[in-house]
Amino acid sequence: MLEKTDLYAPEALNAGISRARKALGDFSILSSRKKNEILILLSEELSREKSDIMAVNQTDYSKAVSSGIDPAMCDRLLLTDSRYDQMIKGLKEVAALPDPVGTGVSSWENADGLKIEKVRVPLGVVGVIYEARPNVTIEVFSLCLKAGCPIVLKGGSEAFKTNMRLVSVVKRVLESSGVNTDGVFFLPWTDRNVVVDLVGNTGLDVIIPRGGAGLMDIVTRHSRVPVLRHDRGLCHIYVAASADEDMALSVVMNAKTSRPSTCNSMETLLVDSGKEGFLRHFLSVCHERGIRVKGCAVTRGLDPTVDEATNETYDTEFLDLTLNCRVVDGLDHALEHIRRYGSGHTEAIITSDIGEADRFWREVDASCVMVNASTRLHDGFAFGLGAEVGISTTRIHARGTMGLAELTTTKYQVWGNGHLRQS
Repeated sequence: MLEKTDLYAPEALNAGISRARKALGDFSILSSRKKNEILILLSEELSREKSDIMAVNQTDYSKAVSSGIDPAMCDRLLLTDSRYDQMIKGLKEVAALPDPVGTGVSSWENADGLKIEKVRVPLGVVGVIYEARPNVTIEVFSLCLKAGCPIVLKGGSEAFKTNMRLVSVVKRVLESSGVNTDGVFFLPWTDRNVVVDLVGNTGLDVIIPRGGAGLMDIVTRHSRVPVLRHDRGLCHIYVAASADEDMALSVVMNAKTSRPSTCNSMETLLVDSGKEGFLRHFLSVCHERGIRVKGCAVTRGLDPTVDEATNETYDTEFLDLTLNCRVVDGLDHALEHIRRYGSGHTEAIITSDIGEADRFWREVDASCVMVNASTRLHDGFAFGLGAEVGISTTRIHARGTMGLAELTTTKYQVWGNGHLRQS
């Protein structure tokens, strides 16, 4: 098992990234068959190691709870039976996916017979900074291996022992498969100051931060490589006048309660002013289920126990059983609210009006826009991608849930027959 190194050494960081850089040549030429064999072998090893790894995770979890760490982060840290099994299932699903490396994007032949093809190739060395969720370690590895990309991982201190245990299994599987283990570099330092040096190292091709506002600020201020932000999720659902009320209640409750600590959970419900009956029923259900509501003046008029929603709460990612509720005067008002407060993550509308759905799709600026579906479905597993590196809220290269294709770039392959440039 890997061991924690208490004293951070910048030269050790640079050396590890340099080794990962050299491993790019090995990872990029692995055959599809070899990559899939590794993923299946890892799924089997993790199945055998389940009880031990979950015991280590319970130690991390208990320490986090006793330390007073935010409950939402504690929830993301915990590996339940179902989450662990989903992690293993994800490895098998990624193995079953088509290999993107070497696939053609487009091809053509110019007027003088020069044959040109654009193909997918590995994106390069991928650095990922993440907090709490140890399953991210396995998800990121599986996708990056399949895409031919070495990885450099900086996990959070709260999940340190679990992550170290998982990476030890990954490296053991790589070694037994005859694959360069330098292609997986897990930073053995809990000191957050290492982040500045990590994002400033040009041995990385891209950095993907997954965390809160503080982490995003550090990364964007200090990075010397491209950043794909996986930022907060201020997700909205708008219940339109034409919405089926049973569907609306089911979708909204799923979006808020299925796992409120995730970035794709709903934080603000927008309700059309013609849906007073629905809103009364919704508020009653919230009381029954222990959901805390912060509402606009109209909402508070229907239920005086509701706290006041403010500009500050509309801009808050609660990550627990708390939500905002605002009554709006139709689609235009809902769109105005989303434009002001949305984080570009996931937005949804419940409607039976095709024209309204089309406007919502076209006019909402987010990485994922849904009609009659829970925001919680914006996820690599739900989309059939096997896993995800995260949900990108940037506009460059990759936006939304990042799977295999988003971990590749392209190159041109050209076939000539003594062709020369004539002008």
